[in-house]
Amino acid sequence: MTTFVELLPPHEAVPSNPEWHKLRAEGVSASEIAAVLGLSPWESPFSLYWSKVNGWQGDDNNQMRAGRYAENAIADWYADVADPHENLVICRAGLYAHIDRPWQLATPDRLVSEACICQVSNWAPEDSAGCYDCHNSGAAGPPIALLECKYVIGGWDGWGEPGTDNVPVYYRAQCLWQLDVMGVDEVHLAAWHGADFRIYIIRRDEKDLRVMRTGAEQFLKRIADEDPPDVDQHTATLRTLKQLHPDLDDREQEIATTTAEGYRRARALKRHAEDLCNRFEARVRAEMGDARQAVSDGRKVASRSIFDVAESVRQGYTVDRLNPSRSKS
Repeated sequence: MTTFVELLPPHEAVPSNPEWHKLRAEGVSASEIAAVLGLSPWESPFSLYWSKVNGWQGDDNNQMRAGRYAENAIADWYADVADPHENLVICRAGLYAHIDRPWQLATPDRLVSEACICQVSNWAPEDSAGCYDCHNSGAAGPPIALLECKYVIGGWDGWGEPGTDNVPVYYRAQCLWQLDVMGVDEVHLAAWHGADFRIYIIRRDEKDLRVMRTGAEQFLKRIADEDPPDVDQHTATLRTLKQLHPDLDDREQEIATTTAEGYRRARALKRHAEDLCNRFEARVRAEMGDARQAVSDGRKVASRSIFDVAESVRQGYTVDRLNPSRSKS
């Protein structure tokens, strides 16, 4: 039984279409659920709330563009690896809503369906619906799985072994939300970094989904009640506060004593932490000498990189950077 309705076809479910943004503003999409739950590195509940209330759209950047440009290549690579005998139909997706929860939205990268078994004579002309029997461009019925394509920047930290569901938690939340909307049990997450291509399998988890649905409903209720989430330490929250109050006036504003004392204490701790970090960076550099890598008891501690910055970016200068290791203890 189909659990979803199509709100926009694939060619209209794109960021350049104002209708796509309008429909998404009325619910919680798969790319937003991690922010609702406080799991996103890019958005906080506070920033997402005000983005929806004010109709703000995030700025495009090179990382987002890289992901879009790489999507087709990742989907093709997945098809070659996962379906060498061409028993599947992998096609672009539109914008969908859950049939019983119209506020639960998803725009998967691809739908994965079984290929129909019709003979060539049963295929309709190219400008029609597709196969006369299947009426779904050669796919035999609803999707059996979804494909999510990720272009990984910065390495595989936070990713586990291929074939598992050990992916960054915000991507796992996105995939779970998608499969819940579409009524499938698996999302295949294909990830590409450098010369390494991996496929992960995210399977339905009803316990997590119940938590996610409840969180989304509570978030939408906040919007209806004009009750913004509390501010937190997320950089997106700070960015949003600057956007909410872009101008200055000459008045003085009394703030809570606890806020003022906490701010002063935090600034002092930050200065102390920076001094401590500089002291130990100096020690690490002194003990490294000309070495590129610093290790301790067989574990990487830091690596040193030296590179020139182009004069077209900034007046020519050289960067000598010490990069802390992200390896787990």
